[in-house]
Amino acid sequence: MELTSNQNNTQSSNSVANVRYGVYNQPAPVSGKTVAEVREQFSKLWGISSDAIAYKGKDKLDENYVIQPNDNVEFHRRAGEKG
Repeated sequence: MELTSNQNNTQSSNSVANVRYGVYNQPAPVSGKTVAEVREQFSKLWGISSDAIAYKGKDKLDENYVIQPNDNVEFHRRAGEKG
C-alpha cells in the first residue's frame, strides 16, 4: 500500500492506537500496521498467543486489518483456555 504525502503526515502526527491483552493496556504508534504485525510486535513482550483473536469493540478483526488512529484493539484467548 502506498501512502500519499497527506496520509504520511496524518499518520506520523496521529499514529497512536490502544492495544490491550489481558492485564496489559498501552497506547502505541501502531496505526498503519496490520493486526498480524501488531501481534508479532507485542507477542514476546506480553505473551500474546498465536490463536488469540483480535477485536475492535465486538467486531472480530482479520489478521490483515490495518489499524487506524485511535482504534482500540484487544487480543483475547478463547473462553476457558488456560495460559
